[in-house]
This record gives sequence, structure tokens and C-alpha cells, in this order.
Amino acid sequence: MTLLCRYHHTIIHQQDWEIIMQDGIPYYIPPAWIDPQRKPIRNTMHVAGSVGTAS
Repeated sequence: MTLLCRYHHTIIHQQDWEIIMQDGIPYYIPPAWIDPQRKPIRNTMHVAGSVGTAS
């Protein structure tokens, strides 16, 4: 599970995003129209020691 605000929860469902957990960390898989390879991405905005870049 991961927490999302109402806006992003709606976007996840409306635009076919997926969320997977790897070692307790959520990774977001964009729909094919955004990334045809559907590469999982991680939100690092609130990670200790991070400068806010996605890895």
C-alpha cells in the first residue's frame, strides 16, 4: 500500500498507472502512452538525503 492524495488516486485509475512494491518502496509504472517500455519510476521527493530527482 501507498498513500496518495485524492487527485493522484483518481489519476492512477483513470490513466492506467500501476503501483508495485519492491522492498517496501512503491514504484509507479506509467501507462504505455507515456512510456512505451513502462519502466517503473520512484518518487524520491521525500526520501532522506535525496535532492528530489527520480531514480
